[in-house]
Amino acid sequence: MKQLSRRHFLQMAGLTAGAAVLAGCPAPVAPSAPAAEGGAAPAAAGQVLEAWSRMTELAAESTKEIIELYNEQNEIGATVEFVYIAETQGSQADEKLLTAVAGGSPPPLYYADRFTVPQFAHQGFFSDITAQAEAAGVTSDQYFDFAWNEATYKGGVYALPLDTDTRALWYNKEIFEEVGLDPEAPPTTTDELRTITEALTVRNASGAITRYGINPLYDQAWLYTWGFAFRGEFQDPETKRITFAHPNNIAAMEFIKVFVEEIGVEDVDAMLAACSGGGCDGPNDYFWTGQAAMVCSGDWKVAQQKRYKPDTAYGVVPMPGPDGPAPHASWAGGWSWCIPQGWDDVATAFDALYFLCGPVGQEKYNKDTYHIPTVKSVAEDPYFSEDPLHAVFMDLLPVSHSRPPIPFGSKLWDLQVRAFRDEIPHGLKTPEQALTDIDNEINRDLEEAGFFD
Repeated sequence: MKQLSRRHFLQMAGLTAGAAVLAGCPAPVAPSAPAAEGGAAPAAAGQVLEAWSRMTELAAESTKEIIELYNEQNEIGATVEFVYIAETQGSQADEKLLTAVAGGSPPPLYYADRFTVPQFAHQGFFSDITAQAEAAGVTSDQYFDFAWNEATYKGGVYALPLDTDTRALWYNKEIFEEVGLDPEAPPTTTDELRTITEALTVRNASGAITRYGINPLYDQAWLYTWGFAFRGEFQDPETKRITFAHPNNIAAMEFIKVFVEEIGVEDVDAMLAACSGGGCDGPNDYFWTGQAAMVCSGDWKVAQQKRYKPDTAYGVVPMPGPDGPAPHASWAGGWSWCIPQGWDDVATAFDALYFLCGPVGQEKYNKDTYHIPTVKSVAEDPYFSEDPLHAVFMDLLPVSHSRPPIPFGSKLWDLQVRAFRDEIPHGLKTPEQALTDIDNEINRDLEEAGFFD
């Protein structure tokens, strides 16, 4: 692979300044992936494969255990080693990975936010693993369609999906009771959400918020979430053009601007600042500490609740919409494992990747973390609907959306973060102008890349 300057690969990755970023039971023994075409076995004896990941807490614990199973069971003599890589603040692109690929020293395995796979495949950072997947008997019909589409680019396979998730409104029933609200009657419309938010919010003597009813910009309450709640669309199904400036998305952002102003822009910003850089991860999450009574979040919180707050009563319902409950507000994301471009022994790396993302790894990882498997046969396990909180997220999967799988997914994410958390709430741009600017920039990039050809 040709060497890339640091400046060039950062431009390719679509990093944008100021955008804030931001996805058991014992696994059965499974054989290693079949040898690659031609019968050549991976040259793996004694090889140590670093698996780079930004996972922490429960996800990291489960993945390390899956890796231990692989190291014990694989028949090719390879050893996988989990390596934590800190998230690059301000973007979904990982500067450490891009530096390693550009410098010709990539890791064998990399944990990638799946919607970014088409972008990094397009830019030459991920290896095409189509031949290895075919040799292992991996087919598209084994996975949910949206997850498979996110892991492929121009007909090639560049990652295997690991998990998925959906989003809904979590609320603290005990805080509802404390302020005289019916804990079995959470908000169902956006107007009710605003009224209940005010009832749940607590301010100190100086007027600063000490308990948020909800912060509508926090956790998984992204531009996508509110746009879908208002029945907006983000990509034209026929032309494939990006459509952030859809009228319903504009209406959603007009609602958000008013909602944030009612709560207080400075208070909303203060919470986001306190939680930047992982400051509210794990038990420090404002929802677990009781500093927020409601939050838009995902199914992974079920595992956190069991660990951090098992004795507190919580409820989960679909997000409120302008006219009533909006199950269609949910969207499904998820992660994957890939092999960065420049790692020579793709066959050996794929053997481990297949174990992580195939039925064996998916069953254990998703049961440990309460994500949803992307292998359809594993997702059919009744386990994933036994917990009533998680059952809500399983029920949302058939009506959930996914983000546009385009070769500028990381850049698109960063632009929507900037518009959602900065430009619109602070009045730097009107909702229509901010969303139109996103469309213009990304569609121009797509045209130049021949995406519409």
